[in-house]
Amino acid sequence: MGRIDVLRGIKEAESSATASLEDAKSKAVQTLTNARKKAASIIKDANEKSQIATQASLSGARDSASVEADKVSTEGESALEAIHSSGVDRRQDAIKLVLSGFDE
Repeated sequence: MGRIDVLRGIKEAESSATASLEDAKSKAVQTLTNARKKAASIIKDANEKSQIATQASLSGARDSASVEADKVSTEGESALEAIHSSGVDRRQDAIKLVLSGFDE
């Protein structure tokens, strides 16, 4: 093997190494790009799941609050009706008491 053959071998090795390096850089960039896409997808999915869970929680809280409000409203109406009935029953007694005060 002569000097020219050795130099040619070195040149070919350098070319091959350069091509291998470029290929490795390209694969590294592609791997990084794919990782970023996957991370963005994971974050998007997590946000969507979080929003769905939050909406479900809020809906449940609204439903519970609505049931409680209806219950309180019903109790309030019952109490108001009891007060009104009590007032009607005592109205005649109050009238008699006031009128008896004029008789004296």
